[in-house]
Amino acid sequence: MSHPDAPLFPRPGSSLAYAHALVPATRRPASSIWMSWWHEVSAVPYTVSDPAVGETKLRWWLQQIHNAAHHGQAEHPLLKAWLALPEGDRGIRDWTVWTGQVEALLQLLQQTRWLDRPTLLRHVDASTGLACTGAALVLGASDTAATRDATRRLGRGLRLAHQFARLGQDARAGWVHVPIDTLQAHGVRAHELTRPTDTPPAGWPGLLNALHDEAVQALEEGRAAIQALPTTDRKACRPLVALALMSQALAHEVRDHGTRVLHERIVLTPLRKSWIAQRVRWGWLD
Repeated sequence: MSHPDAPLFPRPGSSLAYAHALVPATRRPASSIWMSWWHEVSAVPYTVSDPAVGETKLRWWLQQIHNAAHHGQAEHPLLKAWLALPEGDRGIRDWTVWTGQVEALLQLLQQTRWLDRPTLLRHVDASTGLACTGAALVLGASDTAATRDATRRLGRGLRLAHQFARLGQDARAGWVHVPIDTLQAHGVRAHELTRPTDTPPAGWPGLLNALHDEAVQALEEGRAAIQALPTTDRKACRPLVALALMSQALAHEVRDHGTRVLHERIVLTPLRKSWIAQRVRWGWLD
């Protein structure tokens, strides 16, 4: 069992660590729990060899959330710590923000291939988009339709950029997070990603640019939506904006390195991530 104060999460030097450093001290207990919970449940589909085992784990989480919501009880240390927080410090009052993500992850267990882009985006919005909404509420943003829409958009960008940066790593593990219709549009086959060679497929440059542009556009749309929020909500979302800017910088790096993403992991240096976070702290990048 994990614990909200478990060491090395977020990992020092990671984008999450630099973003979390921007969270005000009063918001950090709830933010740490929320972030650790999402880290734990979102890893389930990728860390089980048998989808049935993953489904059992995720349905256990649904029961835990139900017990916490309706009976104020939980077995897992993270939910226990959440229930121990003063209600006013939690930010999230709607438990469907929790259950919606677990239900989306249940879908992912059976979906290592996506038939079309709309289906993928619906999943992304229901998982990472909702996680981003929960993070904003924990950080003190008001629970309005505008906040939910802006953070859903930003979450979509974060997920698309994350998948883009992990394209080869995930594909070699059997997870192709590029819809089949997108692959077909660029003349790339799934096996050319799962078993890459030194010679990329002819359609690779077009696919690379398309995935980059989609991720960057989603991030920019999310940031623009957050910038349109009231000042208090916009400031509450600064850690999420920092994450978005780091993700956008990483997407540019991945595109610029061409085929390297098919064979190795590309990351930003800690110094670069730190500088992005610091400028957000100063309000230069709102």
